[in-house]
Amino acid sequence: MIASQGEGEAMSSFKRYIHVERLDSDECAGLLENNGIYVTAKVDGSNGSVWWDGDAHRLACASRNNVLDLDADNAGFCAWCATPGEERDRLMAFCEGRPNLVVFGEWMGQRVFTGAFKGYDARALDTLVIFDVFDRKLDEYLPDACWRPMLAKAGLERWFVRVLAVLDHPTVDDVVRIGKENDFLLEGTGVVGEGIVCKAPGWRNAYGRQAYGKIVLDEFKCQRKLSRESIDVEREIVLHYMTDAEMAKSVAKVCRACSVDAFDTTSRKMVGMLQSMCWRDLLDECANWVKKYKKPTVNFGQLSGACNARVADYVSEHCG
Repeated sequence: MIASQGEGEAMSSFKRYIHVERLDSDECAGLLENNGIYVTAKVDGSNGSVWWDGDAHRLACASRNNVLDLDADNAGFCAWCATPGEERDRLMAFCEGRPNLVVFGEWMGQRVFTGAFKGYDARALDTLVIFDVFDRKLDEYLPDACWRPMLAKAGLERWFVRVLAVLDHPTVDDVVRIGKENDFLLEGTGVVGEGIVCKAPGWRNAYGRQAYGKIVLDEFKCQRKLSRESIDVEREIVLHYMTDAEMAKSVAKVCRACSVDAFDTTSRKMVGMLQSMCWRDLLDECANWVKKYKKPTVNFGQLSGACNARVADYVSEHCG
């Protein structure tokens, strides 16, 4: 598949990035039953995208949910896109030449890392770790084998997320094993990366949608330890989906939204935002936990209480 070049048309609308589903979800059923599965590192930063705005004649940028400007930035990403620099300049030239493409990456932050994990190689600061490209004309995400050579030719290869393996018909254990050896941006530290993302080029799920699958290692370990007989279903749902990894990411999002570096446990606003965010995320996973626990009877009042208790426990243990 070859991405279309574009003929100077203005394509300045915002494109929200695909939601990367858990590998065991309905959306990803059958994903691993393909040849040429790309297994890439999962990086804990902040989702960012860039494209060419032909109307304004500039490099436009967005967070996961919003178009950014200097008055409504996301951890300095818009300011970075507006300031000359090697990666930014190469991205701008690439996007100007291909206005039909949107480049997605993980914005790592400027002074401090934007994600919950702060131990990445400091050289990753002030970079967008590129992990995907969307073609507006084709209305689909391009395979890695298509977009990587294009961006490499533009001199952007050093900022790509790492491909850990390309596998035919892997098992879940195969990709977990690869994830446990992932040291992208962590070389020499002895620390393992957050997890992995699996892509099957050209594959669409049973609903006709492009879908990617993820495994977050903290979640995987938690899943293996849980015993359905020992705890009630509401608490088990909370323990499985509100892992330390997910909680840390939510705390980081609240800090970014409040423009602070650290979570204030005495701030009712921040605690309330965290509770609301975690509850929404838990409800977003409803289809997955209904399947996982075989259509359980769930008391949503108890589930909400368990969610808030988990938030309180996490904040007390990790943010105090």
